Amino acid sequence: GRRKFFANAFRKHRHSTARAARPGARVGRAPPSPRVVVPMSVCVPTIDFGAFEGRDPEAHARVVRQVADACERVGFFFASNHGIEERVLSDALRHARGFFEQPLEAKMRVADLKKGYIPVGGCDNAVRPSSMHEKFSCGPVDVDENDEYYVGADTRAALYFGERNRWPSTPSGFRDGYESYYRAVVGFVDVLHRAFAEALGAPPTFFSRSSRKHVSNLVALRYPPVQEEASRVEIALKSPLERVRPHTDPTDVTVLLFEDGPRGLQVMPEGGASANEWIDVPDDAADRDDETERMKKKLLVNLGDATQFWTNDGWRSTRHRVIVRDVEEAKRDRVSLVFFHAPDYDARVDAVALAAAQMAEDDSKKVVSATRPARYAPFEYSERTHFAQLARDERGLRDRQVLDPRGERAGLTER
Repeated sequence: GRRKFFANAFRKHRHSTARAARPGARVGRAPPSPRVVVPMSVCVPTIDFGAFEGRDPEAHARVVRQVADACERVGFFFASNHGIEERVLSDALRHARGFFEQPLEAKMRVADLKKGYIPVGGCDNAVRPSSMHEKFSCGPVDVDENDEYYVGADTRAALYFGERNRWPSTPSGFRDGYESYYRAVVGFVDVLHRAFAEALGAPPTFFSRSSRKHVSNLVALRYPPVQEEASRVEIALKSPLERVRPHTDPTDVTVLLFEDGPRGLQVMPEGGASANEWIDVPDDAADRDDETERMKKKLLVNLGDATQFWTNDGWRSTRHRVIVRDVEEAKRDRVSLVFFHAPDYDARVDAVALAAAQMAEDDSKKVVSATRPARYAPFEYSERTHFAQLARDERGLRDRQVLDPRGERAGLTER
């Protein structure tokens, strides 16, 4: 059972720490991809959300247009002036790094597949090679244990809330810092939901009303250095060494915070010249100290599959991956925080319902119309979550986030 699983993981980690990531083994099937200059049509913009919340109606409308444009074209954007205090951001990153820098024995005290710690090599993961990362996860932090939604007989309640978050006793202040960041990002996602609704011409609460009791996870990830001599790293880098395999997210929206920028992150927007046209998310400026500090204050936002379903392919859940681009980067240790925002487990994802709520007089501007029929059947969000995939794993079903060797997303429509 679970105890044996983590005991095996502990032994595997102890005997392989010196070779935590093995660049000699090829990860993924994409051919070598040269560094690509990002054309303007697929650039990842920075959007100033301070203007969205401000009093200038023209500036507010400009943000809404920028959001719509980014979501239609690339499905990614940076958010500045997002309303989360710099102290909350820095504390969350500091506590995450402090946790990972502890001895393995201390981290294993909160080991758990769903809510807690998973060591390097600790579990099979179709998206992240187990030898390439360790992580700590938590679910919702404000749960009413008297509410049937959380503790009732519904099997979904047990799936998402049957286990409590496991909090480490060290480093000091970890739980407070982590929970503060979790709550702050929930608040920012509410801003995003209002911006999304306005951009689509829907009532401002269209998306937020499906997330009153969301099942979101906050995941701290540490990618250790590739522990091999430089010559072997150079050999491995002749084809892409993937820290994170090509995939999309099952969320409605994902929010990322980095220590030093999205190094190695690549996207594959729809309509590229080929299925293997990976494009760097720009971070070259982050090599300068002043830009690094500004990058730490930004959040990276990407749309998930649920939003692509809701908008009937009008907005994009863009394929992405993380690679090691050079020998120096292979030596780097990196930490990031990923907030996988997931609507209520019983939220109904239905493009027809969104179209009915849209206030556009011209039907051609709606996500579903006479000339643009619905492409996906409605479903309850619980069918598409990370936790639902754990149940699929037990049945031998593939992870729907992962792309096939051609870069296609057959799993997008697979039920």
